[in-house]
Amino acid sequence: MSTPALIGVAALRGRYTARSIQLGEDPEVLVPLLRRIWTDTFGRDTDAMAAALLARNWWSLAVNPRPRRWHRQPPVAGLGYPTVTENDTIRQGSLREDLYGFDEWMYLLRPDQRLLVVYEATVHGRWLRHSVHHLDPVEDLFVTAPALAGGGSGMTVCTVCGAVDEIDHVEVPSMAGYGHDTATSCTRCGSSVTTDPMFGAHLTRKPWPPHAPTTGDGEGGAR
Repeated sequence: MSTPALIGVAALRGRYTARSIQLGEDPEVLVPLLRRIWTDTFGRDTDAMAAALLARNWWSLAVNPRPRRWHRQPPVAGLGYPTVTENDTIRQGSLREDLYGFDEWMYLLRPDQRLLVVYEATVHGRWLRHSVHHLDPVEDLFVTAPALAGGGSGMTVCTVCGAVDEIDHVEVPSMAGYGHDTATSCTRCGSSVTTDPMFGAHLTRKPWPPHAPTTGDGEGGAR
């Protein structure tokens, strides 16, 4: 179901710069669409994609927008339909601020990490981090795969060592003063993803197979 949303870029200390999407979508729809725009339109250039999204407010996003008689502006190829509003000011804010208005989702790019962080507006008028997505899904540390033999629920698989359902997850109130800090790690290889509401996600891939310990001979040389 379409709903007002924001699209933009994350900055330091929980701040952001964003534009509006009148007909936004929930993450199940918009995350795959943004991944396709990133690949097909911008050739995986995250900085160029961020600049284009921040250039105007949007009616809706689309990979192949077609001209429509009822739109006052022509579509932007590979991006979507811009909207004409009296207030075209770019929006700058903080994740700690109280929310006013009807925006239900906010999608913030982190170009240096090629990440897309999704926030959801709560009933208490605050932004709460909903999920973190790599623009290139191959870079996800943990993926969900269908259960073997076609039965049971899906499996969570570590893309480093291939461990299945060997995942430890911890979530605690954040020291930032809002939201939560999380740590999700593979109990086999130790690879992990940690997140916090101020700095986003940090991914650590451990070597696999683990390096064998180096042994020395009687003269101190390595064998």
